[in-house]
Amino acid sequence: MTNGWLRLGCIGVLVLMLSGCKVELYSELSEAEANQMLALLLLRNIDASKEITKGGLVTIKVDKTQFINAVELLRQEGLPRKKIATLEDLFPSGQLVTSPVQEHAKIIYLKEQQLEKMLQAMDGVIIAQVSIGEGISQNPRELPKPSASVFIKYSPERNLLNRETAIKSLIFNSVPNLLSENISIVLQAADYRYQPLPEPSGSSDAPHAWLDHNRLPIMFLLVALAVLILAIMVGKWIRSRRP
Repeated sequence: MTNGWLRLGCIGVLVLMLSGCKVELYSELSEAEANQMLALLLLRNIDASKEITKGGLVTIKVDKTQFINAVELLRQEGLPRKKIATLEDLFPSGQLVTSPVQEHAKIIYLKEQQLEKMLQAMDGVIIAQVSIGEGISQNPRELPKPSASVFIKYSPERNLLNRETAIKSLIFNSVPNLLSENISIVLQAADYRYQPLPEPSGSSDAPHAWLDHNRLPIMFLLVALAVLILAIMVGKWIRSRRP
């Protein structure tokens, strides 16, 4: 009987130690993107794990005390990525015939999406937005001169200012009849709000800081020990009552 109570106490310890420590960070992720996010979090010593849900999608969970840093770290890397529209999304099979104007608008939008995808593949890019404007020509014999506006928000850990020429060349070569002077590029560094865990110091405030940072695990450990002690005491009491 005592062994049964001890087993129950140990199970209670494990449950209390493992439950309530992690919260959901992102859900409904593809496995490839979830692995990329998980690897980045673990490289920065953030306690994270993944769970595969129905349909093969993945949920990322992190320690509750590291939630803010996890969000900011992934934001600096532009994760999770914005969903990009594909050709199948804009032109699904079985769709009714649309007007030439609508077809042209869809093609322009698809071109913008393709350019955003290429820009987001660059290291350090958090957000990439591309807008292609159709010019108006007064002469029917001349082709309208399009314009392109590009906005990029990048991680402060990367220097994308020296890549502006390459970005402009990418846009120039992707849009027909686009003139170089009609390309506008804005690069903005994101605010860096990720705060690495402080190094332990010898000051008198160090124990208080450690206790404050680890208050949840300590609380669960104390509760678990109380459950285990109670289980042992109940087991001894039951054994003493045996004839």
